[in-house]
Amino acid sequence: MDLFVDDKKVDDDRVVGGTLAETLHDVQAHCCPPPRILVGFRCDGAEVAGAAMASTLSRPAGSFELLEVFTSTREDLVADAMNQASASLEETEGVTQNVAELLMEGKAAEGIARLGECLRIWQQIHDAVAKSLELLRLNPAQVMVRDESLFTALERPKDVLLQIKAALQSQDYVLLADILQFEFAEVTDLWHTMIARIRQEADDLRAVSGGAT
Repeated sequence: MDLFVDDKKVDDDRVVGGTLAETLHDVQAHCCPPPRILVGFRCDGAEVAGAAMASTLSRPAGSFELLEVFTSTREDLVADAMNQASASLEETEGVTQNVAELLMEGKAAEGIARLGECLRIWQQIHDAVAKSLELLRLNPAQVMVRDESLFTALERPKDVLLQIKAALQSQDYVLLADILQFEFAEVTDLWHTMIARIRQEADDLRAVSGGAT
């Protein structure tokens, strides 16, 4: 099996056989100098993700002719995730107002359909923030945003999303439109602030580590 790490061919006797999972573990241990971590791989030119991941990892590494491994740093992963989160949030801002308008016009079905996509994106943003804090090993109770801890700030979007859920369940579309028009703008602004704060933490850590990429 030929092994490439970040497009460079690697010959290392410490990378043993066994399953693909065991080989990837050895690649991380011996071919990815800190602070780089393994973030993805291809087997025989094919991306591996989703339902195929578990079965592929359990296969013998020798059953593949080519293994391509890709690495990054925690700081770069977080910066990329926060950039994507910011862009996604901006995309939903106009949609949110449009949903409110549709609800007030009595076009509930159309509005709720569009809102569903926004809810999916907001959940992704929440997950990205939580995962980024974990990657950077940050304690949200000790990171400050607008004179309060990030831990406290994170509860505000959650509270508003619960209000949206309750309004949907009760089919109170007037209340739902009010929440989207008047309360969610503040939540969106807070999210942007949190995203920028986490991105700054990533940039600061990158600077401390000497800008390694």
